[in-house]
Amino acid sequence: MKTYFTKLILLVVVITSLSSCNNELDIQDTNRLLAEEYYQSQSEAVAAVDAIYNGLIIDGNYQRMMPAINDARGDEASSRSPWPFLTGTGNFTIPSTQPDIVIAYLGCYTVINRANQALAAIDQIDDIETNLRERLIGQAYFLRALAYFNASNIFENPPLVLEVQAGADTFFPSNQSTTQADVYAQIEADLNEAISRLPVNYSNVSGPDAGQPARATLGAANSLMGKLKLYQGDYAGALPYFQTVVNSQVYDLAPNYGDLFSQDPALENANPGRIFWAEFTQSANVDYNWGGDPTVNWRQFSAVAPTYSGADFYDFTPTQFLVDELKQERTITNEIDPRYPATILSYLPAEGLTQSYGAPFFLDQTQNYLAKYTLANEGGDPFTCGINYHIIRFADVLLMYAECLANTNDIAGAAAQVQRVRDRANLPDREAEFAALNLTQFMDQLAHERVTELAIEGLRWYDIKRWGWLDDSAKLNELKAHDIDFNSYTTGRQFQPFPQSELDRNPNLVGNTANQ
Repeated sequence: MKTYFTKLILLVVVITSLSSCNNELDIQDTNRLLAEEYYQSQSEAVAAVDAIYNGLIIDGNYQRMMPAINDARGDEASSRSPWPFLTGTGNFTIPSTQPDIVIAYLGCYTVINRANQALAAIDQIDDIETNLRERLIGQAYFLRALAYFNASNIFENPPLVLEVQAGADTFFPSNQSTTQADVYAQIEADLNEAISRLPVNYSNVSGPDAGQPARATLGAANSLMGKLKLYQGDYAGALPYFQTVVNSQVYDLAPNYGDLFSQDPALENANPGRIFWAEFTQSANVDYNWGGDPTVNWRQFSAVAPTYSGADFYDFTPTQFLVDELKQERTITNEIDPRYPATILSYLPAEGLTQSYGAPFFLDQTQNYLAKYTLANEGGDPFTCGINYHIIRFADVLLMYAECLANTNDIAGAAAQVQRVRDRANLPDREAEFAALNLTQFMDQLAHERVTELAIEGLRWYDIKRWGWLDDSAKLNELKAHDIDFNSYTTGRQFQPFPQSELDRNPNLVGNTANQ
């Protein structure tokens, strides 16, 4: 999909037009066509869906803000940024008036609105091959579900906008009677639509989307549905969705953990464990993809690289807790866990770790830095970083599957899934030991396994929330010991506040618990 992201046709609905008694002054901008004039063909239906994917790689989504918001609130990294948005997010004190809080909010609705527009467009175009139509509709529903999943987990009860906005009523949607359960129910409905339409992959389809693996698949929709139910504590409900993905024989663990976070397209394309991801490139085009209208000059780089890098913005540093977790076990050949250097950049000569950014270690050798999603292990220009961002990957599905098995009375089955992930890291076989644990003990072990495998991937914070640790004084004290940012956590701050600018603009919008 990297090639056609750069070829997206601008899809903007013009709601006003020039008027004059002199027809010569009625000049139409051919780059900004009326919807009824544009959506006429199959290729335009495909372009409408392509535009949704484009929304994933802007600043308000996976280019920077989505990873940063999620990682800042976990206990794996502390923000040391001069940017008040990141520090306030990390220590749970960000006010609704902080202007940058709106970036992620608008990022979510960019995807939502483009999905709504695509669904409406596809419905009005007759000349679309039947199977392609179904795939396009499935993709639009999946992407809208993903955007609402992110929006709800960050803002709790965002307004449900399910059609193209036209007129004052739809321009100012209300969330006054909307709960997170309502949003989750809509996500489930969208995912059911997606599951009924999406293919296993795009290798065997016929049409303009053939051979484009980054599009949403059945495995991605099943994985997100399982995750949706898991986040609601419905282990039995989540289990069959994860089981379907695990037993599909479509996915596997990549042999080399570090290859998961390389910008080498050959390594990215060979990864059997990627299920859904945001695609970035090493383009050096002049226009950065912070947001706005895409152009042919748009760069499509991942801004996580300079944001997290100790050699660049250095906005985050790994906590000692994360360092200790990744050093807890050595491999069966007595080497450091291979996930350590892929996640953390440290000067450890005894472990053979003496390089940084493709050169001899030039940073403070007494400090630890983040490596994952940066160019710490290969070097290069961070402002052309092309590391694809994993939104759903197979190891996460295996560990979520294990959690569901354990909580439905199959700890032995859960232990086998955990050991499968450990095997890729060449860690000792402890399957029998884990199978003998009680549920509380197993969940403690699973928390360790998840943070070592999935650190700095925007997931730890949501694990903390759904496990109830924020409401458990003993667990909250542990979090404070892991990361000083939790010292300022207060009840109600598990969500970001709604942006004050949106509350001021929309009289029908109400804040969440963090706005109070």
